[in-house]
Amino acid sequence: MEKIIEVKDLITEFDGRRILDGITLDIKENEVFIILGGSGCGKTTLLKHIIGLLKPVSGSIKVFDKEIVGIEEEDLDEILMKCGVLFQNGALLNSLSVGENVAIPLEQHSNLDRELINRIIETKLNLVELAHAMYLSTSELSGGMKKRAALARAIALDPQLLFCDEPSAGLDPITSKAIDDLLLQLKRQLNMTIVVVTHELASIHRIADRIVFLDEGKALFVGTLKEALNSDIKEIQEFFTVGRFE
Repeated sequence: MEKIIEVKDLITEFDGRRILDGITLDIKENEVFIILGGSGCGKTTLLKHIIGLLKPVSGSIKVFDKEIVGIEEEDLDEILMKCGVLFQNGALLNSLSVGENVAIPLEQHSNLDRELINRIIETKLNLVELAHAMYLSTSELSGGMKKRAALARAIALDPQLLFCDEPSAGLDPITSKAIDDLLLQLKRQLNMTIVVVTHELASIHRIADRIVFLDEGKALFVGTLKEALNSDIKEIQEFFTVGRFE
């Protein structure tokens, strides 16, 4: 599989404190790659760097074989058109219906007519099993339905790359499994690469192809989940063992 993201020697500091310390990893086409580790280890910070929301002190980040560190905003926007983002809280606009929320990327980044936009909205909502909710307000949705609606919006432009920040956060185990199953289904149907930040052990076991394990800003491990579970790295063993009983 070809590399779709390459991070090399990434260093980030905030207020003189080093948050990411020499991170190097690659993410391959059509895999689910998990960024994990304990609270405050730099998971979301790494994700924000990969999508260009933060600038590092030094290092390289290539997405679709293009360097994004120091890139012009217009060129970054072109790359991000191939990406979708599922934010932790969904980030749906309460003043709009579900369908209107899903329409936002299509209205902002395409010249499609209204009829075609509506057909695409229906297709995406069907994919996430929310066809019946197109005209509902977001206040009428359960937590799981909000995640699905946000996911439909994230895939509205048929991205090659999907980034998910804590997709199972705040969900009950049954709903969490349904979201995981949906991500795997979308990976197969749309041939997407999915990058997920999470600390949910059940989700990691269900969906991970490969992982990076962060600890105090360093990448202690990059590889398959099986390799991680068989490693003798103390921090990884504690994460997967203690987490079962929390």
